[in-house]
Amino acid sequence: MNESLLLDLTRRYCEPHRHYHTIEHIANMLFVGRDLDLADEQIYAIWYHDAIYDSRSETNEEDSADLASQALRSIGWEESRIALVQQMVLDTKSHEPTTPMSDIVIDLDMSSTAADWPEYERNRVNIRREHEWVSDEEFTKGTRQFLQSFLDRDRIFWTEWGAALEQRARDNMQRALADMT
Repeated sequence: MNESLLLDLTRRYCEPHRHYHTIEHIANMLFVGRDLDLADEQIYAIWYHDAIYDSRSETNEEDSADLASQALRSIGWEESRIALVQQMVLDTKSHEPTTPMSDIVIDLDMSSTAADWPEYERNRVNIRREHEWVSDEEFTKGTRQFLQSFLDRDRIFWTEWGAALEQRARDNMQRALADMT
């Protein structure tokens, strides 16, 4: 990875307003995916998918995709490869792949939902900290909607690798919903 891009991304993921969407999240995605055959485009999509993060914004993924485009263009990447990275970053917004290469990036992003319960709960607390400006009532309502939207899907994960995480993620989401009542 280009040194100047890595330094910029590290600074971004260490911003003080981040508690879940941090360098630890990126490192975890890369670590759990270490045995997967990830293409360079997928690795850059992992690095850039939350590069711009403001919990008040509805355009984080779009802004992150634009940042990826500018950064990769600055190091001479071909436009077709840049477009692929952008699309994978954009796909992390809906967590539904529009290109086959997005499948594993989305699964790695969602892998934290299948963590052991203490880690899942720690992640939930850290996400709440990122949204401390939202009232408890609104945060709970939004979280319920988010979790239910995934539980209503036929699948959360898109790859064979991710399929092994499906039940634990669903169990965690059900438990989180039950804890909110």
